[in-house]
Amino acid sequence: MSQDFFIDTAPIILVDMDGVLADFDQEVKNRLAIKHPDIPILDTRENFYISDDYPKHSLKIRAISDEQGFFESLPLIEDALEGWQRLLDLKFHPIICSAPIRSNPYSKIEKLNWLKKHFVPVFGERVVDQAIITSDKHLSDGIVLIDDRPEIMNSDAASWKHIIFDQPYNRDKIGQPRIIGWQDKNLSDILKPAVK
Repeated sequence: MSQDFFIDTAPIILVDMDGVLADFDQEVKNRLAIKHPDIPILDTRENFYISDDYPKHSLKIRAISDEQGFFESLPLIEDALEGWQRLLDLKFHPIICSAPIRSNPYSKIEKLNWLKKHFVPVFGERVVDQAIITSDKHLSDGIVLIDDRPEIMNSDAASWKHIIFDQPYNRDKIGQPRIIGWQDKNLSDILKPAVK
């Protein structure tokens, strides 16, 4: 049995990018330190939208994430490539499902370019070919969506179950399964109940 056949018949796990595979926060901090060294950089944040943690400087923060080249420059989240491989090893079919930032006209193409840079050399073109870049994640088919956003719009109409990828700004959301980083020893136990 070929690897392609296995992937094509495996249960689909949808995986968000920013805050799950790509380190959005670190790139904001990197650019903030260069462009606005007078603004103190927070170690952790409390709000899903990073600009909300800098209320006096929210426009400057938003301007940073709207820059051309921002999304292509995001560093990898710790163990992101290993996490993708773990999903494959658990006999799942991971597919990117990420929302573009409407205020950044480059975000969609740059997300795909980011995948080409970091994921294609390891996992092949399939990662980009199958990537879903949409604001309507609830319309994408899968058994699970791994996402750092604590609330997903229209999730009650989705085929998937939302599993939160742990970040400081989503820890007040309780009652949902949660993955504590890509080395979470409970990853298999968290995902398997979603398989029908």
